[in-house]
Amino acid sequence: MRTVLFVPGFKENRTSRDYVKTISGIKSRGYAVEFIDIDWGRTKTVTDWVGKLNREYSKYKPAEAVLAGFSFGAVTALIVAARTNPVELWLFSLSAAFAEDLSKLKESHHRIIGERRIKAFTGYNFHELAQKILCKTLLFIGGKEARAYPFLKSRVSQANKLIKHSRQVIIPGAGHDVTDESYVQAIVRNI
Repeated sequence: MRTVLFVPGFKENRTSRDYVKTISGIKSRGYAVEFIDIDWGRTKTVTDWVGKLNREYSKYKPAEAVLAGFSFGAVTALIVAARTNPVELWLFSLSAAFAEDLSKLKESHHRIIGERRIKAFTGYNFHELAQKILCKTLLFIGGKEARAYPFLKSRVSQANKLIKHSRQVIIPGAGHDVTDESYVQAIVRNI
C-alpha cells in the first residue's frame, strides 16, 4: 500500500479546515495518509518546511510514498520531489511562491508571508525545480480560484508544461479550498 504524505496549507493544521474529508477521500482509493504537521512559526521558512517533509519522507521507500500538498504545502512537496523522485506527486492549488514569483506579489502578500520567508523563497527557482521532477504529477486547481488568482493559474499551467509526466485538473466551481466537496470529488476521480 502506498502512503500519501500530505502537507497542509500555510499556517494550517489538522483542524484548520475539514482535512478529514480530503484524507477520507484519498483513503477511499486505497492509500494510507500521513498528515505532515508543519511548524509554521514566525521564525520558520520554506527551508524548515522542506526539512520536515524530507525527514518524514526518508522513513519510506520512494516506490511507496506519494508526496502531496495544498497551497504552500504544494510548494514544499514540489521542492522535495525535485530532489527525491517519489513515485507520484499531487499538487493541490500550487502557490506562486518561488524566486521568479516574488516580484509579482502584492505588498499585502509580502506582509502576510513575512520578509524572512520571502527571502528564503528566493533560493528556489521554479523552472529549475520543475524540470527535475520525473514522476507522475497531478496538478489540481479550482475554477473559481483560477479566475480570482490569475498568478496561481499561471503557475499551475507552467508546471503542467515543464513537468514531463504531469496532468492538470481544473475543478469547476471550486475555490482555494482542498476540502471543498467538488475538490475532494475531483481528487478521488483522478488519483
